[in-house]
Amino acid sequence: EHDGERAVLEDLLHAYVPAGRAGSPAGSVAPRPARRTYDPRVRRFLAILWLAFAPVGPVVADEVTLTLASSWNARQNFTADFLRYVDAVNAKGRGLVRIRFLGGPEVIPEQQLLYALRRGVIDLAFGGMTYYRGVLPEGDAIFASRLDPPAARASGALDALQPYWRQRINAHLVGWVQSGVGANLWLRAAPPRDAAGQPDLRGLVIRTSPSNRELLQALGARAVQIPVAEIYTALERGMVDGLAFTTIGVPDLGVGGFIRYRVEPSVLQLAVCLQANLDAWERLDPRARALLETEAVRYERENRVRFAALEAREHAALAADGLQ
Repeated sequence: EHDGERAVLEDLLHAYVPAGRAGSPAGSVAPRPARRTYDPRVRRFLAILWLAFAPVGPVVADEVTLTLASSWNARQNFTADFLRYVDAVNAKGRGLVRIRFLGGPEVIPEQQLLYALRRGVIDLAFGGMTYYRGVLPEGDAIFASRLDPPAARASGALDALQPYWRQRINAHLVGWVQSGVGANLWLRAAPPRDAAGQPDLRGLVIRTSPSNRELLQALGARAVQIPVAEIYTALERGMVDGLAFTTIGVPDLGVGGFIRYRVEPSVLQLAVCLQANLDAWERLDPRARALLETEAVRYERENRVRFAALEAREHAALAADGLQ
């Protein structure tokens, strides 16, 4: 019935030729057989057999890799702590989703981060909303909030921000992942006080992020925006008299030799968010989206506790070094 197939099989079998075995006299030691050779048709035939009879199992979706960039480099405390979130997602999302951290401003300048996210150059952006007032002014609402992330989620406040993230930067707000930390003035010298007892910053040049600019101007200072990576150089060269910076992280800047005073109390609240490119977010398996948000909720809570402890340790160390 299958004479054609039988002929092909016989032809293929005859094409498999073990060389050097014929003609050996009885009782003699046969020479070692030469390496067996296969006709190319045999290889094709075996490949067809494998494809035809290989066991068929369930189709497993490929693990999706999301690229992430940060406003700060990996050594800066905001990013260094956030990599805990990355590790947690990668551990729990095996076979489903993983995050590949690309780096900080050395990869994408901090001022360009959300523009890169909007265009889909990266899938995830971790950064301070202060840098993006021009493209996403609604992010300033987080700075002035008296809520913490769990309360903002429960009250619907984060959901209320989602339309602005979608419309302005083509993104989904995954979480307000770092919070609870305010900003202080850190100065070379003690400032004079005005009649009301407030610091008189007239004539001082203060490095700041955009969110503190109006406050500094109201106090009489000249506010200048300088990237975090350039703060040390600015102080070393005498370009600035101090900086407006978060209550944590100053020791990481290595500026202890220049900064001798901290003005209390701290103001505003840290507004560091994780956002995903909307197209990349909507392509994700629903289980992957749920994992990213579940881990964001857990991280928001745990980070707040860690940063409070870090603030206490850093302030004690700075006081021991003579900071007033």
